[in-house]
Amino acid sequence: MKKEQLFLARLQETVKKARGDGGSITEQALQEQFRDLSLTEAQMDQVRAYLAAAKIGVGQAPESGDVLTEEEHNYLEDYLEMIRAIPVPSDGMMDAICLSAMAGEKDAQRNLIEAMLPRVVDIARLYAGQGVLLEDLIGSGNEALTIGVTLLAPLESPREVSGFLGRRIMDAMEDLISANLDEKAVGKEIEDRVNKVADLAAELAEALMRKVTPEELAQEGEVTIEEIREAVRLSGNKIEDLDTKDMD
Repeated sequence: MKKEQLFLARLQETVKKARGDGGSITEQALQEQFRDLSLTEAQMDQVRAYLAAAKIGVGQAPESGDVLTEEEHNYLEDYLEMIRAIPVPSDGMMDAICLSAMAGEKDAQRNLIEAMLPRVVDIARLYAGQGVLLEDLIGSGNEALTIGVTLLAPLESPREVSGFLGRRIMDAMEDLISANLDEKAVGKEIEDRVNKVADLAAELAEALMRKVTPEELAQEGEVTIEEIREAVRLSGNKIEDLDTKDMD
């Protein structure tokens, strides 16, 4: 596993562990979590900033500040207004619904989904502010809930249903956040590759007072011809100081 992928996986692992410990992690535990990656202090500061955005406290209880955007607030108000119209079952009725859902009854499974919708919202708010829109978090949670109610047969008691579904909802949201992080990491890697070639081409072009060819840039020894061609491809042939008209 590449260091960048390992870092992202460790970041998600840290968030999950901290949530299990009440939403915080000690500074010592944080340092230990990333020790083998040999991060710089600037990189550790980025980790702390990410944890803060995820409402994870480092060495203290997490801050309770609101991380929702105005757009997310508006969406949340509309969504909550919609699901408030759904009747809330009593505890006794909920147990009956869970038992019937465990037995595979479709109406009960649908009723269970409706009863759990507010729980999805509560969980989504815990994961807000980590680069994924609240609407997408809720959508991911609802999808996990819809699938989850069909997988209840192995459970031994209706009291296990809420925890089982809650874990599936949380896992789905964490997977969505992780995928978003991976996508951003790939985008950053592409950007770094292109910028490296573009910066080197600009330096050489300034020295020669003209555009440079990929071969000339490769002869400088800091990037290979393959890296240059890849950067040209990734940029859509938009590296300004590179003359690519004769490039294969």
